[in-house]
Amino acid sequence: MTQDQNQALAARRAELDRIDDQILDLIERRLGASAVIAAIKAADGDRRLKLRPRRQAQILQRLKGRASRAAPDLIDGVWREIMAHSLHAQAPMEIVVAPSHRPDMLKSRLRSQFGSAGTIRMAVSAAEAVRRALDEEAIAILPEPIDDDSGKLAVFDVVHGEDGETLGYAVGRVAAADIAIETPPSDSVASSWTPASWRRHPGQQLPEYSDARVLGEVERKLSASAPLVEVSEIQDLKSALARVAAGDGFMLQGGDCAESFSEFNADKVRVTYNLLLRMGAMLRAASGGEVVHLARIAGQFAKPRSTATETVSDVTLPSYRGDAVNGAAFTASARAPDPERLLQAYRQAQVTVELLEAYASASYADLPKVHREVGLKEPTRPIDMFTSHEALLLNYEQALTRYDEQSGQWWATSGHMVWIGDRTRQLDGAHVEFARGVANPVGLKCGPSLATDDLLRLMDRLDPDNEPGRLVLIGRFGAANVAEHLPGLMQATRRGGRHAIWSIDPMHGNTRTMDGLKTRAVADILAEIASFFEVASGEGVHPGGVHLEMTGSDVTECLGGSLKLARKDLERSYLTHCDPRLNESQALDVAHAVADLLRPTSVCKANAA
Repeated sequence: MTQDQNQALAARRAELDRIDDQILDLIERRLGASAVIAAIKAADGDRRLKLRPRRQAQILQRLKGRASRAAPDLIDGVWREIMAHSLHAQAPMEIVVAPSHRPDMLKSRLRSQFGSAGTIRMAVSAAEAVRRALDEEAIAILPEPIDDDSGKLAVFDVVHGEDGETLGYAVGRVAAADIAIETPPSDSVASSWTPASWRRHPGQQLPEYSDARVLGEVERKLSASAPLVEVSEIQDLKSALARVAAGDGFMLQGGDCAESFSEFNADKVRVTYNLLLRMGAMLRAASGGEVVHLARIAGQFAKPRSTATETVSDVTLPSYRGDAVNGAAFTASARAPDPERLLQAYRQAQVTVELLEAYASASYADLPKVHREVGLKEPTRPIDMFTSHEALLLNYEQALTRYDEQSGQWWATSGHMVWIGDRTRQLDGAHVEFARGVANPVGLKCGPSLATDDLLRLMDRLDPDNEPGRLVLIGRFGAANVAEHLPGLMQATRRGGRHAIWSIDPMHGNTRTMDGLKTRAVADILAEIASFFEVASGEGVHPGGVHLEMTGSDVTECLGGSLKLARKDLERSYLTHCDPRLNESQALDVAHAVADLLRPTSVCKANAA
């Protein structure tokens, strides 16, 4: 090493020493400020320390948003420790642990979650831990959420093990301003929502990963990744859907049953984009109103399944659940859920979003030509294409949930809109718990088994403020069942003055099996859509949208349509790994039929549900 290099190194090391001194000075100042805060509170008679978990979360989120080199894990570790000691400077606080089935693991996790400032002490019972949290400067760690009618204590955090297992619930005196979003009463639901609170609720259709360590590392990588969509874009979608809820527009939602890693390419994204715009132009020309374009894309990598396993020639393996979970090949290695696939799903979604933005900016869809074909004026700006997917994989969703300081809300940045499936809409379930706390538009699939009272309770849980543009109810009954089940549900939402949008998914209730292949008939799809419009008109509800599984590829997975595909055609180009999709011609057939139903002479306008 040359003398100049040695001098340069010495200068940099001296600079690091100066920075360390400055950091220490700032920490000293922060601890001093905390002591002053304690003195001010004491002079005002407010001697009891109250926790500020929401403020702490906001601080961490703000710092992570500002950081360019510091990793989120570094910020979490350093500032949690600083904040713990600042709290201790106001009043020495202990962590009192009720008897636990995994005390050593719990102690280890408490140090990483709450810092090293407070002493950890074991209580002889949960009652003792609660008493000390009430009477002393202490946080209680309990095996179950507390039910405190006095309102003096609240669950403000959950302690998880490395495998995601819930080890305990942190209970303390929480400042009124930091009590999180209110939770409807439940024997087992804590009073606060966090992106991780779904973990203490029963979850359906979630993968069972064999390696919790790898899953944790994947979650950390996703948490450090950039959002897939911007909060401002989600807010734009919400505003557009609010207009639909008021009866002034229509929502067109469509795309692949499940996105594939192996079949992904830029042209496939472009074809889907163009097909949705062509369909939207037909609907807009017929109705004269706004059409909101929502693609099932950039996140639709997983599917719920009716059975957990599949048997072929006496060999039983886990069912294929989509490329973000496992592989379609019928081998033990392919069917094993692999958390690393979540990273691949994120990377593909990221590229997909970039492609959609590029196509919109570059007018790849040749919009002037498309609009002239249906008699519309040439567009003055690119048409927004929003993304949507089922929020099925909650480890992925949590990792991509971000706090926005300007709005003061949490947002799922995995996509503009997420929905809850018919198999995962349990009122006390993990998926409803996650969705209720994010500010995105949320869809709720409504099948024949959904009772009216259950729907209203779900709406109270997911949309307590009855906010226009927040909730989309997506019926999926089947052509034979829609007239029986939909009217009562629409009546209930109408009578209750609910602002939710009613949409129809005419795909999932019309699936049948032929020669071992699942298929759907275009005639059934059109029949369910027509019944949806008829029931909506009769109930005075605005028919707000249609939700389709479709592709621009030349597949032969659904029967009928203008191409008159028959049973003998199924195997010619049957490419789906999950459910059958409309091909381009059939999707345009459906759009033409919906356009006819949207014409002012075909349906009377009504207020939204």
